[in-house]
Amino acid sequence: MSVSPNNISIEESQKYSESYRWIVLGVAVTAQTLASVVSQGMYTLVPFFKSAFNLTQAQAGLTITAMNGGQILSMVLLGIAMDRYGERGVVTITMIAMGLTAILAATFSTSYYSLMFFLVMIGVWYASVQPGGTQAIMRWFPPHLRGVATGVRQAGLPLGTAMAAIALPWLAVAYDWKIALYVQGVIGILGGILFGVFHRDDIGQLNSNNKAKTSISELFKLLLKQPTCLAVLFAGITMAAFQYTFATHILLFLSKQLEIPLVTAAFFFAIAQGVGIAGRISLAGVSDKLWPGKRMRSLVWLMIACSGLICALLLLPVHPPIWIIITLFVFLGLFGIGWYPLWLLQVAEMAPKTAIASTVSFAMTLNLIAICALPPIFGFIVDMWGYGMAWGLIIVLLLLSAFRLSRNTTNQQ
Repeated sequence: MSVSPNNISIEESQKYSESYRWIVLGVAVTAQTLASVVSQGMYTLVPFFKSAFNLTQAQAGLTITAMNGGQILSMVLLGIAMDRYGERGVVTITMIAMGLTAILAATFSTSYYSLMFFLVMIGVWYASVQPGGTQAIMRWFPPHLRGVATGVRQAGLPLGTAMAAIALPWLAVAYDWKIALYVQGVIGILGGILFGVFHRDDIGQLNSNNKAKTSISELFKLLLKQPTCLAVLFAGITMAAFQYTFATHILLFLSKQLEIPLVTAAFFFAIAQGVGIAGRISLAGVSDKLWPGKRMRSLVWLMIACSGLICALLLLPVHPPIWIIITLFVFLGLFGIGWYPLWLLQVAEMAPKTAIASTVSFAMTLNLIAICALPPIFGFIVDMWGYGMAWGLIIVLLLLSAFRLSRNTTNQQ
């Protein structure tokens, strides 16, 4: 069903928007979940890639770097395309292309280098999903509902990751890793078709007739010369770097520093992930209830809380009480994973109305660069000077970012 604003009155358009927005949200969540099964699911297949091509540990790790690198290459360009042509067509085409690429990878990956090529391309196509879903929320939901809607949509990422972690390794063991890739390919194609059938660009809070007229260089200059924008971008870089550094190194920290068995450490980490899903759904909505229109203030307190939790983690003795570890990981999951929709919505709302997807894509590209860079830097510092110095660097970055952001909260609408 397609409804054109030229064929209905403004009142009818508003009623249609209010009733259809929840379908749009459901489609956005489903698309994000299915896309995550394809992209994030690759993390769960790394051991099988390592075995199939006799890779070193470093080579196996580079497979994920290749996929993230693909996102860095394409995200801004896809954001520009969505601002100009709407998210429906771009997300539909790229999700179908991502699924087809996974199928091609299963069919033609005869060497490590051919596999790397296909993983880069999967990252290239996946880069449209996050900005496209965010623009869909901005298009269809009024400001007082965007926090909850963004949180619900963002929950699709960890949900898809969890589904992939359950299903894909089982398929790879029971049948073959290529079968897992075929399944991912079909899922990606279905997600693209679903988004294309049910999403609409023609009605909503944004005027789809406004084509993006701001060039990407003009957009960058506009964002980078505004102190508030710079503070928000730096906050995203810092929190993304913290989240993925924590995910990369926390199991080793718990096992080596606190002498906690790896299986038990993994259980604590799983608790953080589960709470993180709840945090992604709730934190943006709670912020809008407590401090309407003041999301930067919430981000400041989240960063301060994360720095305090890391300090508490550093002060733990060997073999700490389980209840203390669980408590810390509950709050680390709530704040350290749940922060993302809050920040993402702030970026989208400070963007020019004709360049929302481009702005979100630019901000997420900066985050991806930090995600690629900080975990190995953290590991190097651990090797040279120990965990105290490495976690200390994270604490300093969080507090500096919080201080910078707090100076700009008075400028927020």
